[in-house]
Amino acid sequence: MDMKKIMTIACAFAAFMVTFAAGPKKKIHTIGDSTMSEYGSEGNTDKRGWGEMLQQFFTDNVSINNRGKAGASSKSFYVETPLWPSLVKGGKDEMKAGDYLFIQFAHNDEKNNGADGEELKEYFTRQGALNRVNGVDYRGTTPFETYKEYIRNFIKEAKEMGVKPIVVGPISRKYFSDDGKRITRAGRHDLGDNFSVIKDKIFLEGEKVGIGDHTYDYVASAKEVADEFDDVPFINLTEQTARMYLKYGYSYCTGHLFFESDKTHTTALGAALIAREFAFMLRRQASSETNPKKKAVLQELADEIVISKGIFVTPYNGDMGLAYVGSEVTKTFTVSGFEMPAENGQVKLSVNNDFKISLDKTKWSESVDLKYSNSTFMAPVYVRANTSKGGIAVCQLTVTDGTTTKSQNIKIENIDKEAGEEAYATWALANKSKAASVKSLEASEVTMSEMVIEDNTRVPVSPRGHREMMLFNIEGGVWPDIDIDEVSTRYIEFKASVPKGKIFNISEVSLDICGFGGNNACYDVYLSTNDDFSEPELLTEGIKIPKDKCTTVTKQLLKRVPQGRNVYIRIYPWMRVSEKVRGKSLGISDLKIKGILTDAPVAPTQKNSRSAARKPASKTGNSTKAPATKTAPKPASKGAAVKKPVTTVKKK
Repeated sequence: MDMKKIMTIACAFAAFMVTFAAGPKKKIHTIGDSTMSEYGSEGNTDKRGWGEMLQQFFTDNVSINNRGKAGASSKSFYVETPLWPSLVKGGKDEMKAGDYLFIQFAHNDEKNNGADGEELKEYFTRQGALNRVNGVDYRGTTPFETYKEYIRNFIKEAKEMGVKPIVVGPISRKYFSDDGKRITRAGRHDLGDNFSVIKDKIFLEGEKVGIGDHTYDYVASAKEVADEFDDVPFINLTEQTARMYLKYGYSYCTGHLFFESDKTHTTALGAALIAREFAFMLRRQASSETNPKKKAVLQELADEIVISKGIFVTPYNGDMGLAYVGSEVTKTFTVSGFEMPAENGQVKLSVNNDFKISLDKTKWSESVDLKYSNSTFMAPVYVRANTSKGGIAVCQLTVTDGTTTKSQNIKIENIDKEAGEEAYATWALANKSKAASVKSLEASEVTMSEMVIEDNTRVPVSPRGHREMMLFNIEGGVWPDIDIDEVSTRYIEFKASVPKGKIFNISEVSLDICGFGGNNACYDVYLSTNDDFSEPELLTEGIKIPKDKCTTVTKQLLKRVPQGRNVYIRIYPWMRVSEKVRGKSLGISDLKIKGILTDAPVAPTQKNSRSAARKPASKTGNSTKAPATKTAPKPASKGAAVKKPVTTVKKK
């Protein structure tokens, strides 16, 4: 390599390290559901959460820790160990005094049409209506009671830590009225036209209250809780997104802002426009707020907002992590432009230092051109790392229209494949066996939560010659019509354990998967090395996969697992259906976790403990204590009032 190229790489790396060494001074934590969560880096779709796009509208003095979780309600986020408890009590991204917290929930709180899940389960159990118990979703809350309690809990516990909360109205759903002139009441999270409730020990369904009655309005309830505190602002993103959808119209929203036939989840463009609108709202509200304490909280962030014209790149973090030399590692970025100087034009995107870039994951080069119209563009851009040799490789992703230029620093650390022994755990899931075959690892039988294994197996139609697959069905056999994304308590889990004295370097996870009974099966696949399944990594996702067609999913990665720790793979299935259905299942076979086992560093002997004490702890050691047992999510709220029904009366 010539000296000029060496100096280029050295300068780029120095610039990268300076950028990240300074670090942001303010940190925002966002908690919410799938409409806020992260999808961009590993997802297979154009689905995005608005929290994922928020960073581009703040200065580099602010960082966003987006903890939005698909399928979360205010209740499930509060009680499930990997979510709120980890944010409060531990984990690399826990909240600290001086941070900010954005709170946005409602989509999944509405699961039982306004009834609380635990209360409703108890009601049906007491009445002996066990056939209805399975159809109740524990995540549901009552807008006037348990929903308020959880929002209040988030606020109080954050404030106790010195964190500054802001309550945000959930984004509206794409529920247009028949004439297309308004977003319906339900679209704005007010169930007043059709709700269920246990009242006076009677379960009522199909109930209705007048337009001016906000008892069953989750957004109004969220505002009421924020108003209980003199220093907690409320930002009504619900009404603002409803106005935005009406401005663009049903056809444009359907074709550009929302994901496929989905009326809840947004595309990258939709998420970016919502995040941009939120930034506008925060800045305007900071200016108009009359309460001095609320104004102070808003103003601190408003001063950091940037809503300028031009080009943006997300995510903010360009660290591609670890990779083996010679492996193929890709990271997804979203490049956007607002109010560009030319109505129609193009931008050039380029990378250097032997990294590659693509717009379709097929054609790779050092630069690509992206055309745009209407002074706006938004596109996913894929960057393939340079893993040709060991060490840290860096590059700049540059986007320019000739007059405006935006750059993103990117780095990856490449590691030579260690000399060690091959290790794997494979669950064939054939011949009705739940066991794994292993080499140098330990593995448990496949386990499930709210799922069952069917007695029979199936062979997919395509590809020919594929062997049988184990069929997994929901408990009770009836898939609900309320699932718009994963359900945190419904999953299939695979566990492998690392022997003492060894480090397991995961290199690949693969599986075969198929939907049987229709084209409605959906799934998310995650990996975690924590016993409470906190800090999960999304490996892949599938939305309405073709029936009877087997797909082989392969994810290459480099993840080090210390001795004595476990590797968990979870598959979260759901069905995208408009009514409750039977006869549908998910076929899985040949799930494999493989990698290399190497020797763990030898602990210092007592004789050398004095000199060892002066040495820093090994980076590959188990520096944090894992929970003694894996805690399954429990359908129980903290302090939530639960009514005790005693009679069996039902109103339609």
